[in-house]
Amino acid sequence: MRTLLRATMVLLLVTGYAVAGTPARAAAPARVLIVGDSITQGSANDYTWRYRLWKKLQASTPGAADFVGDRRYVYDNIAEQQGSTVYADPNFDQDHHAQWGRPLIYEKDTIGAAVGSSNPDVVLVLLGINDFAWFGATPAQVAGYMDEFIANVRAAKPTASIVIGHVLTRYDFYGKRVLDAAATADLNTRYDQLAAQRSTSTSRVVTARTEGDWDPSAHTWDGTHPNSTGEVRIAATFADALAGLGVGTPYGTQPTNVPWAVAGGTPTLTSQDRAIKISWPATPGANAHFIEQKIVSRGETAFTRLPYPVEGTTWTAQGLLAGWTVQFRMVPVKGLMAGSPGAAQQATAGGSFPADRPQLYGSPGKNQVNLSWSPVAGVTGYYIEVKDLGSTNPTWSRLPYPVAATSFTPGLLGDGRWYRWRVIPVNGTLLGPQSNTVDIRTAGISAYQHYWGLGDSYSSGLGARGDDEYYDNTCKKTTKAYAYLVPAGWEPRPNLLACAGAKTDEIFNDQLPRIPQNPGDVLITLTIGGNDAGFGTVITDCIRGNCTGQEAGLHARIDGLRSRLAGTFLAIRRRAPGADVVAAGYPLLVVSPPNAQCSSAFGAVISDDEKKMMRNLAFHMNRVIALAAEDAQIIAATTQVMDRFYGHEACAGANGEWVNQIAECIGYPLCPGTMHPTAAGHVAYAFAINDRRAQLNAIGDFRFTTDN
Repeated sequence: MRTLLRATMVLLLVTGYAVAGTPARAAAPARVLIVGDSITQGSANDYTWRYRLWKKLQASTPGAADFVGDRRYVYDNIAEQQGSTVYADPNFDQDHHAQWGRPLIYEKDTIGAAVGSSNPDVVLVLLGINDFAWFGATPAQVAGYMDEFIANVRAAKPTASIVIGHVLTRYDFYGKRVLDAAATADLNTRYDQLAAQRSTSTSRVVTARTEGDWDPSAHTWDGTHPNSTGEVRIAATFADALAGLGVGTPYGTQPTNVPWAVAGGTPTLTSQDRAIKISWPATPGANAHFIEQKIVSRGETAFTRLPYPVEGTTWTAQGLLAGWTVQFRMVPVKGLMAGSPGAAQQATAGGSFPADRPQLYGSPGKNQVNLSWSPVAGVTGYYIEVKDLGSTNPTWSRLPYPVAATSFTPGLLGDGRWYRWRVIPVNGTLLGPQSNTVDIRTAGISAYQHYWGLGDSYSSGLGARGDDEYYDNTCKKTTKAYAYLVPAGWEPRPNLLACAGAKTDEIFNDQLPRIPQNPGDVLITLTIGGNDAGFGTVITDCIRGNCTGQEAGLHARIDGLRSRLAGTFLAIRRRAPGADVVAAGYPLLVVSPPNAQCSSAFGAVISDDEKKMMRNLAFHMNRVIALAAEDAQIIAATTQVMDRFYGHEACAGANGEWVNQIAECIGYPLCPGTMHPTAAGHVAYAFAINDRRAQLNAIGDFRFTTDN
């Protein structure tokens, strides 16, 4: 009984109260030993929750506590070594017994020596997170370690009270999830049970509910270690627990956002050609710095923070206008915790405009394009600008930052879509002459908004039906025309503008004006050129008499069509820059002699020499169409058409002819559908065009252009 009374009086003296409620003389401060791991020790330029607790105790009950322990330093998280003496505010009692990475499984065996050397009245312990996070211990095992810890404290100081801090959860910022939540909750429940079981009248054991308002995504700078707000959260719960033991008062209302008031160092600025080099002293504990700038020459009154922190102690601000005066200041960053700006310095940048024009090249890819260009001397980078030709109102947009290299691969582009590109050399913000432009179609299947079929009678469908089956008799349009067979089920139905007898002039004057300017992502197909070459007249002459004497003149006329066709194709492309424009070409009209099996009426009229001439002229026409398509940088399907029709031209006999011969035209001196595709021929046309489209979808397309 006498021993119990003596112990009770010691405890009352520690708390500052006398027996029977009478005021006591000033009691000696309670000796507080703080034990923990990195969360408690802190790292360079932390305030630490020990600091927050000390400031609270000093503000509410000055002299109530004396922090004791064998250490005063924090961990240098940059050099990854112990011994840093840099606190955000060193004006507090720094004594402690915490160590970065310390697990309870080790500390339980050494705490006795620490207690013996520091003689604490109260031991605050926040340990256990490392045991199951890194050592694989279960909550039950960690609680067992804590039980041994309590026993070893009491072995060294039987009257010491112990405050066990609840273990805190951690946060994975990449996976956006709380770590070990269930294990942490289990362990904290065991800590509460342990405190209730081990607490005595001479050696109180209580818990600090540090996890109560704890949010590791908001209260840490790296998912584990407390930021300034988190430090206050931890300190407040220990203050409340200490108040329950008679040391100090409860913390009260906690602030919701506590700044890390560590300022960056004063930078040193070096003016360079169109740039300013910034050097600054390292801020202890900070692993990066935000750079804030104010362009004085532009009249800016506020600093703008650059969007990402910079590691190291040097950085060069590029993209500055020659003669600009710019102020810079530094803000230290520790993980996700930013400090406050340091003193600002200013400098003036110089430079000159880029003089040369880069030459731009490119190639398509799947959802991307590959750009490269010739270098320009004296530049800091290149702006890349793009115009989405698949939109109905294409305008230039600039990638938000210049590229320092002479190549770039823009990604996340649409499938099967035309884009126009250019690069602009930049010296700081001084722009040089823009490059040429290139149009690149990405690989993939395009999501066409419209489909227009242009051209002559081969496009309109003449010859695919009887004369009374055209829905537009003037232009001889039929739904058996290949334009109706080209689209897949999910693609738009054609708007067939083709007309029998059309020449290139009709494309310009009648058909093309019916397509809106910049119609977006569309498909345009056409056959044109046969009427410009005079094929209809030649075929009539061949049937009514010998026409081989016209061959040389016809070849010359076809050669002369290249520029006219190229101009037509270019006009289509310029009206619809986002279109896949496919020039289909013509079949070779008749099978090669002597394989031709024409009817007697037909065979008697056209000689083998005339058949050869017709094939030569059609082949020549296709070659000129392909060259004109290359000149205008549209897509030619001439080879695909000839390949699909091979062996099925007029007079194919048992092989099946896909081009009408004159014998099939009844009641006319010369049937209008003579030497035009049959319904089966239009199917072949559709296959030929889709063969070419499949190649286009597989590899994309590229073209140089001077268009803006």
